[in-house]
Amino acid sequence: MRTIAMVMMASALAASANADILADYPASNTPSEYHLAQAEASIGDLMEQFRKALETKDKQLLRALRITQHEYLGIIMPGSVEEGQPRGAYSEQAQKYFWGILNGKSIYVEANLLYDYGGKPLKITSVEYRRGVHRYRDYTAYKQLMITVDDGSGNPPERMKIGSIAEINGQYKFISYVRE
Repeated sequence: MRTIAMVMMASALAASANADILADYPASNTPSEYHLAQAEASIGDLMEQFRKALETKDKQLLRALRITQHEYLGIIMPGSVEEGQPRGAYSEQAQKYFWGILNGKSIYVEANLLYDYGGKPLKITSVEYRRGVHRYRDYTAYKQLMITVDDGSGNPPERMKIGSIAEINGQYKFISYVRE
């Protein structure tokens, strides 16, 4: 009986937290009212911080360059509809599921990036968007990056495939590091 009560209480707290997130980004807001915490002012700045995180093996910085659960559930997920369309609405279960998948996969990619590139003196020589740039209702997505990096070893530069970037009101963060 006690276990059931604890599960019910945890579910109520999670529902309350999700309601709080959505209250921060109501459908009545225009995208110009949204902002990202600790975001970079340009893609170039974001790439420099990404390079720095890898070079210094800074797991916390690498994670901070990515949108938070709050930002994903409040801006990205409901705002991933065509411009002029109403924001999407998702059940609490769908929100938990999609965030869990995106976050879990990104955490594994972060670990792989640090293993493969961590501690190397990297220079980013080019950034391409394999799936282009797309304007959604609440943000612009720079989709599926191909980053060319030179580690100074004299070996040919490597091409790194990673996830997408969101731009909201001149602020930039990775949506995820998941490569499709």
